Amino acid sequence: MKKRLIISVSLITLLIAFIWLMSEKSTSHSEPQEALFSIDYDLSLIPSYKINDKALFFFIKNTNNLGAVYVQKGILGWKAGMLTWSPMDVERAYEKLIGYQIHGDNLIYGLIKQGNDRIVEIDGDRASMLNLAMLPPSEVEKLRLEGLYIWYFESDKPLKGEEIKLFNKDTGEELDRLEL
Repeated sequence: MKKRLIISVSLITLLIAFIWLMSEKSTSHSEPQEALFSIDYDLSLIPSYKINDKALFFFIKNTNNLGAVYVQKGILGWKAGMLTWSPMDVERAYEKLIGYQIHGDNLIYGLIKQGNDRIVEIDGDRASMLNLAMLPPSEVEKLRLEGLYIWYFESDKPLKGEEIKLFNKDTGEELDRLEL
């Protein structure tokens, strides 16, 4: 009787493991971009970084929504996390800190014009800049991204009440200021 119970529990455990493995395999991919395209093929991807088992992508959805997503590498491949997005300014008037977005608890990002001449700081820490001119010229034109940069900042702790400042890189003049 005991032997039969052990065999039954073992078979059930193997069946559950097999089902879990097949489920994981079907949602895992060999490259982070594949994981994202499996969710939504119409995303215009903007890669930020791929370090070890983690990648950060920004994306444009439906030509007028800017979003972010983390992709993690697991034992069976890359899996996309939660996608978040919100509308971009129709006029693309990003001279000031308008329309910033928060992804999860620790990522804040937005668009800015003249990013090579600007500095964005969050509580005194400098944000990273991605020049959208790195995208294919046809995408830049189609999505009306000429002269735009994505600024972003990742924090180890949840973002709450931080101050965002925009500076002229050459003069140090403060151009804009916001609080989260």
